Order: sequence, then structure tokens, then C-alpha cells
Amino acid sequence: MYHFKEEWNRKGHFWFDKKLIENKNWAALPQASKSVFPVIASHRNEKGEAFPGEQVIAILSGRSDKIVRQGIKGLEGFPGIEIQNYVTKRGRRSKRYKIDKPPEEQGRAFPFYKGVLEGGNWQHLTPSAQALYPVMRNFGFFDSLVFQTYLLEEDKEGNYDLSEFDDVYSDRRWDFCEAELGILAEYAGITRRSAYSALDSLKKHYLIEEYSDEDLDGWKVFLHPPKVYKRDYLNEKTMTKYRHLNAA
Repeated sequence: MYHFKEEWNRKGHFWFDKKLIENKNWAALPQASKSVFPVIASHRNEKGEAFPGEQVIAILSGRSDKIVRQGIKGLEGFPGIEIQNYVTKRGRRSKRYKIDKPPEEQGRAFPFYKGVLEGGNWQHLTPSAQALYPVMRNFGFFDSLVFQTYLLEEDKEGNYDLSEFDDVYSDRRWDFCEAELGILAEYAGITRRSAYSALDSLKKHYLIEEYSDEDLDGWKVFLHPPKVYKRDYLNEKTMTKYRHLNAA
């Protein structure tokens, strides 16, 4: 059974192809598939293969085993992922996922960090919030104006200039999203009404934060959650979810 470790992965990530969102492939996915895709893709190895079991996917996505199976089924035909059935060396039926890496073009993809999953934040989101978060990452940006705001907000000391932009950018904690709510809902494949509750869920679970000043109006979208859930709580939650298996 999956166990949340004290040291969660702050660097690991997979590259989420923006074309999947811009071409509205993401919007067309069943909701269950949107919940499980980042979990599966986060297990991608150097060969482009991933082998997470359904129970691991269920724990990290916060969805039931039944919903996970529906989500996996819904990924069939989704660009960039191939699902193969195979028999393990121990004689168990399992699935192998082959996941394409996006072309190495500037601005083509964004890193989806494992910390969002291993911090327990993803499993606490509503389904609509799981649909919305990658879309907000897709439309997020970090330009010279956001750079200056970032320095002020993060209490960076000293006199910074744009020559240091690249250093700050590579280590940034958040991007900024000012996309219209209707656009966000459209590309997430959810209703505008659901988008409001999705934003509330993302705020509640430390993945976005509202921000407004005379120059910027929108949301900070965190690449890494600034707060994660206690390991003991997450593991107890998992044990409770699968208590029926332990009792068998």
C-alpha cells in the first residue's frame, strides 16, 4: 500500500504538453481521467514508461478505485499516452503506460511537480479543481512585471534588476494567471459555475492565491504547494479508506 514519506519529492516532475490544453484535448477528457492522468504521468521513467497500480493512483488522486478504473478507460485514445495490459513476473495482471515527452520547444510544456501529489494537495481537490489547475498553469506567465511583484511578495532583499531574471525564474514558487473565468472553464471542460467552486478548492488546498494591485489582477498559481498535509494524517486516511482489505 502506498505510504506518504516524511521527505516528499520537491524536484521531481513531468512535462505537461500545453498542446493538450490548447487543442482542448484536456477539456474533452472525462472528469475521472483528468484526476488520474497527472498521477500516472508523474511515474514516467526515462524510457517513457509508468507502472503505478490502481490503488496508488486512487490514493494520490483521492478518487475511488471504481472512478480510477473509469479514468484509465477514458484515457484510451488521449494523445501522448498508450495503455498496455501485461502479466507481471508474479503472474498478476497489470498495466503499462507509455507516455510521450513533449518536443523540446520553448514554451511548449510546463513542469507538473510531484510535490502537488505527494504533498496530499491533489487528493483533496474537487474533481473540477483537478480539471482547472493544469489550465491555470498553462495560462500562467512570469514576465518582468510579475518578476518585480514576486520580489516584493517573497520579501527578497537587495536591489534586483532584470539581469537576474533567469535565476529568480528558475527557482520561482509561482506564476501569475489573469485568464478570464469563462476561458478557464472552457479549457478545463467544466461549467462556469463549477469554476467558482474549483477556484475555492484550489485556494483551500494551497495551489492558488488571489492577488490584485494596480498592475495585476488574478491569481498566483503555485508550482509547489506552500503548505502540504501532515504525513500521519495522510497515511491514516489511506488506512481508513482500505480498512476493509486489512480486515480480510
